[in-house]
Amino acid sequence: MNNLPVELLDAILEYIYYEKGLPDRHTLRACALISRAWAEPAQRLLFRRVVLQKSEDRRKHLSFCEATDPNTDRGRMLGQHVRVLQIFVGQKSIDEFDSEDVPGLLTHTPRLYELGLHIGRLHQFSPGTLEKLVRLASDVTSYADSASGSFVSSNPCPSGPLRIRALTIIACGVQSPILYQLLQAWPTIEFLHIGVEIAAPPPKWTPQFQLYQLSLTRTPPLSVLSWLLSTSTESLRVVSFRDAPGRALYPLLQTIGPRLRSLGLMNYNLGAAAVLKHCPNLEELTVVQLSALIPLRGLPSTLEHLSYRNLQSVDVVINTIGSLPRLRVVTCDSRVTELKTCAELESLCASKGIELFLDEVPFWVREDPIHVRRFPRRRVASNFALMN
Repeated sequence: MNNLPVELLDAILEYIYYEKGLPDRHTLRACALISRAWAEPAQRLLFRRVVLQKSEDRRKHLSFCEATDPNTDRGRMLGQHVRVLQIFVGQKSIDEFDSEDVPGLLTHTPRLYELGLHIGRLHQFSPGTLEKLVRLASDVTSYADSASGSFVSSNPCPSGPLRIRALTIIACGVQSPILYQLLQAWPTIEFLHIGVEIAAPPPKWTPQFQLYQLSLTRTPPLSVLSWLLSTSTESLRVVSFRDAPGRALYPLLQTIGPRLRSLGLMNYNLGAAAVLKHCPNLEELTVVQLSALIPLRGLPSTLEHLSYRNLQSVDVVINTIGSLPRLRVVTCDSRVTELKTCAELESLCASKGIELFLDEVPFWVREDPIHVRRFPRRRVASNFALMN
């Protein structure tokens, strides 16, 4: 076991890293105890994705900070491995971080790729905290004031810029401007997931970021959405909506739709069918709930990956496959094997050289935020190599 080639050992640990889309930390910890040869690669994966939740004992927070202490060789090594960090930020208490802790925590993760925040009991970052975040994100000596857009003197971050590429807002106040503050601090963000309703009016400054992907659990007002995409009409390639966009968003869809490669929707209905008309060049369509009563008509002929999760729509998919000449992959819930119609779906896919992927990952687990060569991306440990 100790003499395995490093490449083979890495492949084994990456293979076992995820269990139904979530890190299998129990198995990785066990692997780290096998021998010294296994310890370092297992620990590297253990630190790839870190979640510090409100309900957990503060000792875990302190343990992470101590383990990644940038003043020690081992701490710098472990901190370099962190690619995804999700934290709960609230008011100062015994069990959670407050906003003033965030800049210091991020100095422990110099190669962080994705930041996820659950904001509780906090309306906005203070000017002092925002300045520290901007200093972390930039190697220039000034930052833009969030209210006026004017530039304020600052010192560059001594350890180099922290180039966060993906931002996830899990929760915050409806009228909170924190999303705008973070987007201002990190114009490098290309992947944005908003998991909460946002009603705060957009700021007056012009966005500097260019989004590749936008995922929305709640569709914000048109003014907010227009601002978010005002500099991303040429770069946006992946969009997902929990609620199908209404007619008010059709003009915006006419602008971004022709360039979209992937569209995600919660339900397929007449509204979703209308949205698809604005997206003629899709390579991927993911829908959680297909309708057994509404056929999948008018799908783009460019479609290569079709994903759905409900079990009552196998017949709808079977009747659609023949109209998609470039279809390579069909993804469905693994429980489809319990249905009598599964054999027909398997036979049809096999006859057309289409991969039928039976997915065990819950639909709410999002794929990795990386640039795509061919869909689907999925969530696999090998994607960490692309998060640099």
